[in-house]
Amino acid sequence: MDIHFFAQSDIGRVRTANEDFFLNEKIAEEEFLFIIADGMGGHQAGDVASKLASETFFDSYRSLRKKGTPIQASMELSMRKANSMVFKKAASDIAKRGMGTTFSAVVVAGMKAAIAHVGDSRVYLVRKGRIRRLTTDHSFVEKLVEEGRISADEARDHPQKNVLYMSLGARESFTPEMQSDIALEEGDALVMCSDGLSNMVDDGTLMNVTMDSYPEEAAHALVKLANARGGTDNITVQVVRLGTLETLEKTKPIRLSKPRRKLVKALSLLVLLAILAGLWLLFLAPERGAGEVESGKAARKPQAAMSRAPRITEIDSSPLAGLGVAAAHCRFLSGGKLVVVRERRLFVLRLDGPDMTSIELGGEDQVVPSRDGEIYLLRREPTQTLGYQLLRQSEGRILLRIQFEKQVSSKESKPGSVSLYRIAGLQGPIVPDYIDGRIFIFHDQRRYFEIKDWQTPESLPAVIDDLDVSAAARLSFKDLGGRMTMLYSDPASGRTSVFSVRDIVVKSRDIPGLRLPQPLLLEYLDGQALRGYYPDECVELDGGRTLASHRYHFNNFRLRIVKVLVDMVDGRKLIVNDGNKLFALACET
Repeated sequence: MDIHFFAQSDIGRVRTANEDFFLNEKIAEEEFLFIIADGMGGHQAGDVASKLASETFFDSYRSLRKKGTPIQASMELSMRKANSMVFKKAASDIAKRGMGTTFSAVVVAGMKAAIAHVGDSRVYLVRKGRIRRLTTDHSFVEKLVEEGRISADEARDHPQKNVLYMSLGARESFTPEMQSDIALEEGDALVMCSDGLSNMVDDGTLMNVTMDSYPEEAAHALVKLANARGGTDNITVQVVRLGTLETLEKTKPIRLSKPRRKLVKALSLLVLLAILAGLWLLFLAPERGAGEVESGKAARKPQAAMSRAPRITEIDSSPLAGLGVAAAHCRFLSGGKLVVVRERRLFVLRLDGPDMTSIELGGEDQVVPSRDGEIYLLRREPTQTLGYQLLRQSEGRILLRIQFEKQVSSKESKPGSVSLYRIAGLQGPIVPDYIDGRIFIFHDQRRYFEIKDWQTPESLPAVIDDLDVSAAARLSFKDLGGRMTMLYSDPASGRTSVFSVRDIVVKSRDIPGLRLPQPLLLEYLDGQALRGYYPDECVELDGGRTLASHRYHFNNFRLRIVKVLVDMVDGRKLIVNDGNKLFALACET
């Protein structure tokens, strides 16, 4: 087993002390232990808890393994001992009452991994362009997501997202989350991090940075990125890569070690000198006559036409920056208006002018992506029965209602009253995807639904056939020549499908599966042509084949982006870089 790892911890930009702690140790031949802990409990308590728990776990685990105790049993016993030590320390010192820590331990032995975990630090597995979280956040907000009461996007900005219901040292006994026999492959990466990183860096960016660099450089880049986005907490990350350097380079090009860099630079210099010598012989050698030079020019083949580089122009983002708005708060773009939601407030910024509108939202309001420029809200009804109201914000009146029904879907519509749609089998909360004057599209935890002609008495709800909801699936909408198209992409299943959206949603075509990592956004162009937007480039695709790629450059500097929005009305592109600035992007060939 070839293993490469690196860890880094940083105080961040807000905290006055670092309460995170990490540890990595070789236990035996082909057996390694990695730990991350994020302490809590105030001044000189959180840092004590995280360090005490980590060192206690390590000493106990090493001792048990020397005695031949199996890995899983050694991890669980060590976890309980660490919990007992922190709990007793807090009970014996009044200054440290209530201290505790998140705790994630990973053992890599051979090509298998085992995990012991409590709290909201995280362990990810990155494999072949996909990222999967292996641990559960033991927080109240995560429970709300699991129960379907809020969406994952809402959880990222929830004011109580860091309130835990289970941590190490909080009580005398507890049941940690344990996993064993996690199969690993050559080229895999394991990423462990505290919430100071996961709250600042989305999963897609974390995956791309990890696979683009050697572990040391990836860890440095991730910490730098979290600080650039606010650094509101301590930041700790461990990056573990499996496989030889050659294997890793085939998986995704990584930067070479310093000795190899010097070799590559030397070879590059020799190649450059050879090229210059060839050009000198071809054009400037004194023994060549003018006629020979001209014939040499004529003999050269014309260069193939090259794709134009993306055109990037900065947009004044100062109105949003003053409000502390980050990329995650940008919801959708329609008709040149950027819709942003932060801390139960909605902001609408016109990209072609300084105007900005601010609207206060209710605690259960969701903004519906709208084509016609109106602000629509989907509001949870304060009843025991799962129910929602659709409102147009400018009028403040209810347009329709949706309620959970156990058996048969139906519609109740009386003159002068609001239509009530009873939909059978709704699973958990519903999330709005799109609305225009004709159709309203939304989904629950399993299926997508449509209400066609929702403003007329003839409207009816229906399930959109052959379209399933998954954690990784995404919908994007775009007007192409006066017809609205919906692109469904699910990197987990490899499916990409195009739908026409008019009175109803009808599938137009399936596009062959992409042989590329998951992009930040996939845009439908026409036919089987797509464009994938990655943090450092956009890629032109046709039928799953790569035609061209374009790096992002602005003022002669490389630009790295964290979010892309496509205007559903006119197709304009808005990107947000890792410095949280807004840019307009034209990425055509």
